[in-house]
Amino acid sequence: MKTELIEELAAHHMETSNLPPLASKIFAFLLVNYCRDGYNFDELVDVFKVSKSSVSNSLNLLIQYNFIIQTNRIDERKRRYKITPDYLSIRLNKIIKDLIRERQLSVKLLEFHQTEVNPPGPGEISKAEVYLNHLDTAIRNLSCTLERIDNITNANQLV
Repeated sequence: MKTELIEELAAHHMETSNLPPLASKIFAFLLVNYCRDGYNFDELVDVFKVSKSSVSNSLNLLIQYNFIIQTNRIDERKRRYKITPDYLSIRLNKIIKDLIRERQLSVKLLEFHQTEVNPPGPGEISKAEVYLNHLDTAIRNLSCTLERIDNITNANQLV
């Protein structure tokens, strides 16, 4: 079950975040196998049975995308890797940004069609308005969710 979940999450992140296969697998592994201290480089090489350079490239990409962070424990020289504490906020912000862009383009498309020689009929305009309302609602809901998550994160940082 755990392996299936990792594979499913990896496939999802390959598709939604355009991550390469190994980076997706490492990210999914870190999500499923939460460890407060994270995993060191050698542990990840052992888990995935791939070259050190492949793991290194994948980790660097995940750090660059703000999916993971690199930490050091005081009693250890090895770097450790774990999910970015703000990962969920980063992900929701990206989705909101994509929805806002989708809405802007949909409005432009509707305006363009309305100025054409053969404008869309009332049914098509109604469908477009329903879709724009849906996007507005989704953006509002995600923004509220993001605010609640950020409030929880900020409250936990004060503790």
